[in-house]
Amino acid sequence: MQKKFIIQYTNIPKELRKELVNETLLDFVHKKGYRIKKLHYNFLTKEALLKMNIKYLNHQSHTDIISFNYSDDLFLEAEFFISMWAIRKSSQELSQTVEKELLRVLIHGVLHCMGYKDDTKNEKRLMRKLEDNFISMFHVKQNNYV
Repeated sequence: MQKKFIIQYTNIPKELRKELVNETLLDFVHKKGYRIKKLHYNFLTKEALLKMNIKYLNHQSHTDIISFNYSDDLFLEAEFFISMWAIRKSSQELSQTVEKELLRVLIHGVLHCMGYKDDTKNEKRLMRKLEDNFISMFHVKQNNYV
């Protein structure tokens, strides 16, 4: 297990179980051959994230996450900006729990930092499979805590 890493959160939503997420993130990343240098998750209002989406990506629509990747080789460093409004909306549309959609978005940003893309059907399929793997790891750890 790596010793020195930083995972930070700003405006933590009630659905986030920080210690368990951190442990699962660390294990998932390690199994993929990467190390965490620093990951910072910022939870913003839908309006604030929309402004960022327009300013930095020139997208005129709401999104669930914007990632700024500063990673170097196998050392992950990034800032993520997340809308719980978009996550709650997706969870309703997909008939999933908010927790599951939150976990999916948390790892989605990390996967982009590892070089995974989601531009094609095959890339999206692979991303979904990896997201599901992370969610499964989280639930296994969660059950160990019960």
